[in-house]
Amino acid sequence: MQITTPDPATYSALLDLEVTRLPRTERAASAWLFEASQMWEYRHFRTVLVGDELAAWGFTARPIFFPPDWAILHLIVAAAHEGRGVGTALRAELTATLPDAARVLASRVDDLEERSLAVAKHWGYRVEQHGIVSELPLVDLPEPDLPPDVTIEDVAPLDFADEDAVDAMLVDSQTNPEAVQDGIVSRLADVRTELSEVGRPFAVLARVAGAPAAIITGEIKDGILLIHYTGVGRAHRGRGLALLLKQDAHLRAAAAGATRSYTTNEAANAGIRHVNAKLGYQIVTGDYRIRRER
Repeated sequence: MQITTPDPATYSALLDLEVTRLPRTERAASAWLFEASQMWEYRHFRTVLVGDELAAWGFTARPIFFPPDWAILHLIVAAAHEGRGVGTALRAELTATLPDAARVLASRVDDLEERSLAVAKHWGYRVEQHGIVSELPLVDLPEPDLPPDVTIEDVAPLDFADEDAVDAMLVDSQTNPEAVQDGIVSRLADVRTELSEVGRPFAVLARVAGAPAAIITGEIKDGILLIHYTGVGRAHRGRGLALLLKQDAHLRAAAAGATRSYTTNEAANAGIRHVNAKLGYQIVTGDYRIRRER
């Protein structure tokens, strides 16, 4: 067994292993880990080779929007190499790459992987949240029936004459569990950084009487609308803006060549999950968000 730092030219093989080991994984959604750079304070990849075979890989990282003492430590072991100490050895190697400031370690486990969850709990992790992934084929799409005071516009460049108002609405909209429980709140500058590095950025904004009221951000990749965030300012809730905004986003994405929409929401985020169900989204996978003190 040899633990190495992989050459970036081999990153595709790492994704191959993830998709093989976890067949419900959406490759286009997972690839962002290897592609974006400004979103990370640091990233450290390690692979395990058994002979010439890729047996496992993992990484440590800190996204810039994480709390300052948080880090990700995540690893995947090929099914044929489970139970042989590969994961334990890789975890030790990855832990050594973390800065002293990293005191809370976060990761995730597919919600059908009972054995993997048991291993994570053995390592001291606990389940904090449950991410639900759902998708919608972008066919037979209805037109949104907009009230007279509501407009929706393409804002993919994220340039606004009223930037402060858009930023304030974006922050105010974040009542999702990740923001309320963990303090992970994105500002407009964070979203700009995130979308600046994707191939086809996507963003739509709803206004009520000219004031920013709701926003969707994401990207179109490999024919998929990957929704990163949907939020409605609290002063504008109760009018169905999220549903109208998603209907508009679906039409724009389909016109741009997307064939399906893909989104992840925390299980306890009842509002957006209700909207998704009403729109016809179907659950395709899920994961437990796990955490431990270092």
